[in-house]
Amino acid sequence: MKNLQKALRRARPSRVPIQNLEDYHRQIKNMAIYAYRKKRDALTLTIQIELLPKLVDLDLGLLLKEQKERLDGEFLSYLKRKLPGALCQETLFTLYAKFRQYKVKNKILELVPSRPEMEFPEVRRMQRHFILHIGPTNSGKTFRSLERLKTAGKGVYLGPLRLLALEVYEQINAYGVPCTMLTGQECIEEENSRITASTIEMADFDEEYDIAVIDEAQLVADTDRGHSWTKAILGLCAKEIHICMSPAAEPAMIHLIELCGDDYEIERYERKTALLCEDKPFAFPEDVKPGDALIVFSKKSVLDVAGRLEEQGIDASVIYGSLPPEIRRRQMHLFNKGKTRVVVATDAIGMGLNLPVRRIVFLQAEKFDGVGRRLLTVSEVRQIAGRAGRFGIYNCGYVNAMGEEELEFIREHYEAKEQPIEEVNLGFPQLLLDIEGPLDEILKIWHSVTPSAPFVKENIDEALTLYEQAKKCRDQIEGFEDKRILYRMITCPIDIKDRKVVSLWLSYCKNYTADVSLERPRLEYGRRKGIQQYETYYKQLDLYYQFSHRMQKVIEEDWLNEERNRTEMMIMKYLTKGKTDYIARCRYCGKLLPLGAQFQVCDRCFRRK
Repeated sequence: MKNLQKALRRARPSRVPIQNLEDYHRQIKNMAIYAYRKKRDALTLTIQIELLPKLVDLDLGLLLKEQKERLDGEFLSYLKRKLPGALCQETLFTLYAKFRQYKVKNKILELVPSRPEMEFPEVRRMQRHFILHIGPTNSGKTFRSLERLKTAGKGVYLGPLRLLALEVYEQINAYGVPCTMLTGQECIEEENSRITASTIEMADFDEEYDIAVIDEAQLVADTDRGHSWTKAILGLCAKEIHICMSPAAEPAMIHLIELCGDDYEIERYERKTALLCEDKPFAFPEDVKPGDALIVFSKKSVLDVAGRLEEQGIDASVIYGSLPPEIRRRQMHLFNKGKTRVVVATDAIGMGLNLPVRRIVFLQAEKFDGVGRRLLTVSEVRQIAGRAGRFGIYNCGYVNAMGEEELEFIREHYEAKEQPIEEVNLGFPQLLLDIEGPLDEILKIWHSVTPSAPFVKENIDEALTLYEQAKKCRDQIEGFEDKRILYRMITCPIDIKDRKVVSLWLSYCKNYTADVSLERPRLEYGRRKGIQQYETYYKQLDLYYQFSHRMQKVIEEDWLNEERNRTEMMIMKYLTKGKTDYIARCRYCGKLLPLGAQFQVCDRCFRRK
């Protein structure tokens, strides 16, 4: 008791480390328990009259002025009801943080309807009719829905990729119906346009349509983008909505439609060409044939395989996620026209891309999903393998894999029944931005509130990562305290793994108010960077467009188009002539490494080191 009295008398408010303060709380708590049990009235009186007031004074020293002002009756009532006795065990600093979370959580529960479909009251007053086009890949379900879309007085197509939006844009314009393309990268407007071909994230929920088409709706379960499909199904103002999907998505789609009180009909499709799994495992590169699509799961592996083929005199198109959309289109065009014999691709090929592929060959059966390496799922195998045997070009498609075990794995997964989707992704409701409190706190608390099945919350890790980057420079960012402005910043779609792209994003956050236009990105040249420097620059050009669009800045369209075209030409130049430079070799002896090798050292050199 005497030691504690001395320590508290010496302590000065706002200068005591929180760890020491927490220790004082523990000591006083233990002494109070002892005094109560032993009926030491004098000790109890000293604790009440001397120690506790001093402790409260030190506690208050850790709080900001506005926090102290909020320690009112509501706060004390919360402690009494929810955390009885906590005041004797924890600091006011800790308890106030819990109180804030409690208030924000209650506000979220108050503002966000328990039923997500009720976020769109205007749509609930409509009677929408859904047509579910259910079938595997290569079954004609998207074609059928687009035929109906062409007849719309006002219609919209919503798909997962800019390439698919572009394909629909070209098809509908070729049919003689004016169509506009709208994606996160660009807007191509046609005069008197009746149809908009768009990526799902660009859906307009204020517009009313006669007919809407939502493509690849099984992506509703995707943890990063699925919320865009959920929102489109729940909130799109269209009298007639066509949803194209794999059979696994049927129960989830019906559940969402029934929640909305709308009606639906189902059209089922069968695959138009047979698909066979070959008996003998694929050998690379001996078994490569025209019309093959070789599947790996990283950009590094794509360029490695394409380089090895080039050494054998086999020209290959390449398709991977970080490749600019227009380059992917040109690479597809080369394969479509027969100028390249094979295509080497990641699972990006499974996202509805139409290629004249005869055979899908899995050179790898596992992928890195951002957390760790894992084997492919049934839906992934079926989605990718289904691209083989393009209807109208081949009567049959084939599937193979490299290695006996891999082939057996692919065969089992392709033949297995796809499990129904059990989770539907939900996005962050922006009406919560009006709640008092830091944006990251609101995001985290919203994410912690478990919704009713089958809904799950979207992944907010990238947004929080960008928030932390911005928070370090909060004094230099005008509008940091405005949560709506800040939210537009941190949800700007960028590659957070590319340091230079993040650096440019942070610069835009700091300087977006300096002029009517953002500063143009600059290409950083480097001898050894090769294709990477141009891919990064292309991402920076996309960021320039996206950030300008979000913050209502003037976009220098002519310069942007010119830079994109020039960068695309440089990337195409590398892909056309320089793929042998990306063959995986041992960094010490130069020996060719096995396909898919995770390390840049051969076994022999590794043992030597």
